[in-house]
Amino acid sequence: MYSNNGKAVPRVLIADDDPVVRHWLTSILLSEGYEVVSISDGRDAYRVLQSDADFKGAVFDLAMPYLEGPDLIRYMRTEKRLMRIPVMLITAEERIAEFVKGLAAGATILLPKPFTRRRLQQTLRMMLGHEQAVPVVNTTSLPTATRTLSRVTSDEEVNYQSSSHRAFMEAEPHDSLSGSQPPVDLAVLNSLEDIGDDGDSSLIVELIDLYHENGTRQVDEIKAAAAKMDEQGWKNSAHALKGSSLTMGASRVGQLCALLEQSLGSNSDEAAELVRNLEKEFVSAGVVFAGERQRRLTTAFA
Repeated sequence: MYSNNGKAVPRVLIADDDPVVRHWLTSILLSEGYEVVSISDGRDAYRVLQSDADFKGAVFDLAMPYLEGPDLIRYMRTEKRLMRIPVMLITAEERIAEFVKGLAAGATILLPKPFTRRRLQQTLRMMLGHEQAVPVVNTTSLPTATRTLSRVTSDEEVNYQSSSHRAFMEAEPHDSLSGSQPPVDLAVLNSLEDIGDDGDSSLIVELIDLYHENGTRQVDEIKAAAAKMDEQGWKNSAHALKGSSLTMGASRVGQLCALLEQSLGSNSDEAAELVRNLEKEFVSAGVVFAGERQRRLTTAFA
């Protein structure tokens, strides 16, 4: 594709099964002057790469349907025409083994959720501006034990970490949710916007609508899978909802999704209780998001 002045527009490939993250990433990359090819799973991204190597960079989710991010990167690192493409892996995982897997596969940068718009922009600029970048994990959101795996190479890194995400990372698997923890961390939600004076609140409205639409479907899928004792089914949906919830600041929903990922199918009472709590917390988060959505719309038309 070419711009009006006839120069080629660099392209970035996105592969993530979370439509909220895909939409947000696409918005940022378009504002940075890139063309975006957006894919919802690893298998389709693999098919694109088989016939098209003309990408400045790529952003993959670590865990995706059909083909996970690290497996996709391994394929790229064995192909001469693809090995030059830098890849950012983003993930809601907190297990050290998952970070090691991503780096071992050949990821250029690994960025844990949640992250601010500013951090994402800085990390993308670092990766896309230096195709031979040294592999690095953005450590500011990692558990302390994980930080020994990597080093930070940018003086511009933002030392940002929401208190809700820190609590989520450090919580024991069966800790109860804190009653003082808000349904939505508005600092995380606000950090998705452009920090400039010309920030566009319409993007947050779009992300809220996407989160509500997909989250409602995912909660229903979790309920149906739990009723059938389909352990893998509810874990897959819980993982997807966890990622978008952390991105949007709905940390209590994210924490419950993490617990559902860890729950054992043999303990049906525990799973049922977690699903009930998840549904309740999703509704609570929805009330906050609806208020934020209305506030932004009112401000935009004032």
